[in-house]
Amino acid sequence: MKNKSIKKWTIGVFLIFTFLGIVSCVGIKSQIKQHTGGKTEVVDTSFFNPITDPIAITNVNVLSDDCSEMLEGMTVLLEEGEIKAVGKNIKIPTKHRVIDGSDQFLIPGLIDSHAHLQRSKNDLLLYLANGVTSIAELFGHDRHLNWRTDAQNGALSPNLFVATRKLGSQKGLMPKVRSWFGARKNYTSVGQARRAVKKWKQKGYDAIKLSSFLNTDIYDALIDEAEKQDIPAIGHLSLDVGLEHFYISSQSQLAHIEEVVKNLQNSFGGVNSSNAEAFLKYVEGQADSISFKIKQNNIPVGTTINLMESLPMQMFQCEQFVKEIELEYANPGQVEGSRMAKGWLPGNNHYQNLNTLKDSEWQRHLEIYWNAFVKAIHIVTKSMIKNNVTLIAGTDSNATGMVAGFSLHDELTSLNNVGMSNAQVLRSSTSLAAEWMKIKAGKIKTGYKADLVLLQKNPLEDINNTRSINAVISNGKFLDRDLLDKMLQAVKNANNRSRKVNIDEYVTK
Repeated sequence: MKNKSIKKWTIGVFLIFTFLGIVSCVGIKSQIKQHTGGKTEVVDTSFFNPITDPIAITNVNVLSDDCSEMLEGMTVLLEEGEIKAVGKNIKIPTKHRVIDGSDQFLIPGLIDSHAHLQRSKNDLLLYLANGVTSIAELFGHDRHLNWRTDAQNGALSPNLFVATRKLGSQKGLMPKVRSWFGARKNYTSVGQARRAVKKWKQKGYDAIKLSSFLNTDIYDALIDEAEKQDIPAIGHLSLDVGLEHFYISSQSQLAHIEEVVKNLQNSFGGVNSSNAEAFLKYVEGQADSISFKIKQNNIPVGTTINLMESLPMQMFQCEQFVKEIELEYANPGQVEGSRMAKGWLPGNNHYQNLNTLKDSEWQRHLEIYWNAFVKAIHIVTKSMIKNNVTLIAGTDSNATGMVAGFSLHDELTSLNNVGMSNAQVLRSSTSLAAEWMKIKAGKIKTGYKADLVLLQKNPLEDINNTRSINAVISNGKFLDRDLLDKMLQAVKNANNRSRKVNIDEYVTK
């Protein structure tokens, strides 16, 4: 009798814990869905009707292949998602719809080489409305593979390049639990790492994403197997791996300029307010050698410097920062956050340091550090420009404060401010990015994808003119200004209907 009671008690406790575990998992997944934008109303794109006829854009100024000049009085023929002809005095077939491009400027569709869609499908419209016709999703999920297929089948969407989620080698229970809910995936043996690369390749991912938490053995295994499987290994640079090992590896892209600065901080022995100036001198002494070796090994580097520039403002002037971005278009789930993750708003911003509101001396020390960090990124970026490193424009979109689509124009401005010419900036966000993604885009050239942006003003005169969009051509579909405005309004309306927090006080535009 006693044994039966113990058995019943044991079964009861087991069932209770099982039930609590299931409830906890459901709750966690619900919170993850909230803060990754999955509970926001999705815009019905069937109401948008772009022009799909063959198109002739006449008498337009066309950006040259090297982005150095505008070629005047050109005609561009588009059909079936492809550029069929570019030149002067081209005979226009009767089936083509003629678009007068007089006093306008035609550039290739822009490319964001570092994007994060998460569950925020409306972002696809934001990219197009901002002239971004291709993106690289660098924390991919199977849903993004489906969205990529939809785009290939004619959905209203930029082209998608989809890398895996970040791959690491951390051990322990918590890294494993986090991986169950979609965070970094960890491999603790060389065999696991090699099998994983084969699996991700078979699933159809375009690249393997390396995390900042990789030991050298797993890093080498991932990269070696990726090379064997003919899939690029891209992403972060672990401090365990370091710059010297990185140069001789087969890592085919570095996702952030800041990865170099982080490794320099490590080799310097740590940075704080008291040694910040010495650190900057150290960076100046190392930058050209690093840039030379990266160039020598032909490794493209993603930029993402605008996000880094925003960090001091998000930390110490958060309210002003959110008033300066296109907050109303950002997915409200991400803006508001959840019980598990902070969002973008003051008081709950992922980067904001609330302790500094109470301690001005602590704020002073942090400001010195973060301003030095940003200056170090500028030093390294200028060195890379000088040494002709292949820089590809990326934004880390949907990282806190980086609004999908809009953030690329902010990145182009930052690159221009740090020393890139307008032509170099345009190459970084068109032809160079397309070459890295291995897509036939990024140039206005016969046989290339009909992904283009028609601008009111010349971006070679002012890089901010990339924002003066009259029309976007995505996969041959012509989206005029009226349609682009309707898309933006639809996203704004869907966001407003999905909000839990009123943002009127932060929307000043």
